Amino acid sequence: MESVDPKYRYPTNDSNRAHNQAYFLRRNGEKVRVCKKFFMATLDIGDTMIRTTIAKRNSNLIVEMDHRGRHRKQKVLDPALKDAVRSHINSIPRVESHYLRNQTSRDYFEGSLNISTLYRLYKEKCLENNSPYVKKSMYEHIFNTEFNIGFHKPKKDQCSTCECYRNSSEEDRRQLQEMYEKHLRDKDLSREENAKDVEDAKTKENKIVAVYDLQAVLPSPSGDVSSFYYKSRLATYNFTMYDIVRKQGYCYVWSEHRAKLGANEIGTCFLNFLRMNADGKSIVFFSDNCAGQNKNKFIAAMYLFAVSNLNIPSITHKFLVTGHTQNEGDSMHSCIEREKKRVLKSGPIYVPSQWIPVIRLAKKKGNPYIIQEMDTSDIYNLKKLSEDMGKNFNESNQHEKVLWSNIKILNFRKDEPYFIYYKYNYDDAEYKFIDIRGRKSTRSLITNTFSLKPAYECSPKISKDKKDGLLFLCKTKAIKQQYHSFYKNLPSNQ
Repeated sequence: MESVDPKYRYPTNDSNRAHNQAYFLRRNGEKVRVCKKFFMATLDIGDTMIRTTIAKRNSNLIVEMDHRGRHRKQKVLDPALKDAVRSHINSIPRVESHYLRNQTSRDYFEGSLNISTLYRLYKEKCLENNSPYVKKSMYEHIFNTEFNIGFHKPKKDQCSTCECYRNSSEEDRRQLQEMYEKHLRDKDLSREENAKDVEDAKTKENKIVAVYDLQAVLPSPSGDVSSFYYKSRLATYNFTMYDIVRKQGYCYVWSEHRAKLGANEIGTCFLNFLRMNADGKSIVFFSDNCAGQNKNKFIAAMYLFAVSNLNIPSITHKFLVTGHTQNEGDSMHSCIEREKKRVLKSGPIYVPSQWIPVIRLAKKKGNPYIIQEMDTSDIYNLKKLSEDMGKNFNESNQHEKVLWSNIKILNFRKDEPYFIYYKYNYDDAEYKFIDIRGRKSTRSLITNTFSLKPAYECSPKISKDKKDGLLFLCKTKAIKQQYHSFYKNLPSNQ
């Protein structure tokens, strides 16, 4: 191929026309000019090959080498920088996901954090120490590939069963089909139960339908102060109950230096609610499936105590399907989270008592939330109550082992105070039941003679590491001087 100029040419200033090309083939050592079409057909090449050759040939008419697949040696990031990223991620305290801890080994950071905030904190720390830092993409890569950490949210947004089915292959789906269809059927039945009970309660003044849940932990101190994120903080718990028909929310609030978080605390909140609202009324509760707090023999003992000692005809507890626990009470947590964000824009919250006005002012319309601040002396020992009441919580009237984790409905009746009625499925025709008295020799027990005993002799202690971290925040003035005495007086495991 050779570039040629036509005999006559009339170029303009803005013309992009290239040189013409002449095409030659050799015959008996001599160049013979041919047309482009004949040239391409003879060599079995296309127009792209010709244009690429013209574009890539140099002044000596030699085409440069193909660089595809040839990469220079990549720059390797200093391992010390990667270690610094790992150390920073590990320096952020984890929080416990109360409702997912039995389902996953994943760790969680506080819900107010995200990957951008983490990187900002990391970069600030590096600049403060005059240390080099990696780009955000590398920080994010290390976080996502080397750690199994999520950001704790107030609610579970996805169902693990549904996600497992959606992400499975066609063959695996066929194996999971029966289980998945039952899961969806249970989800629909639980929602139908909820709707039916709510409609029934609207026509009956002697019936209450309520949902309850535990809000995400409210840490103290809290705010947009970078040093707060590096220390374990004091947890404040907010257990919420919502009367669906009367549209009334109840908040039971305590911090970890007042009480722990378990069946004793949750059951005490139930009993408080029943004493305030359930005189002469039948109760239906809806909740999630957290066995450690909602579905166990200690809560069952509390219900038996309530129907025996209070003017309550019956208590029914229905458990929503895991992963589909969205309910009318979710709006309480949403309101409180919005108010929390608004308040924190004006400054940090330093001590647990400051969360009370945040919760109280969260509801802008309708009935304000009724708040009960729980103290150490308020908490009852439901574990002791269950031991006193009876020995049998695990064998049914048909001498079958009771699978508590599979129970969908619990029922307690005033006229049968020794029986725990239960169903494994929402559409079961009949209840099975447990006689807590067990053997005939113990059937002289009378449930309304038992008394509630306190769960604590003194306030629980926080860990030494947590107190040291809080005192460090006081020492560095991250916490205001006026709150130092509160943290200094916290009981801890020395």
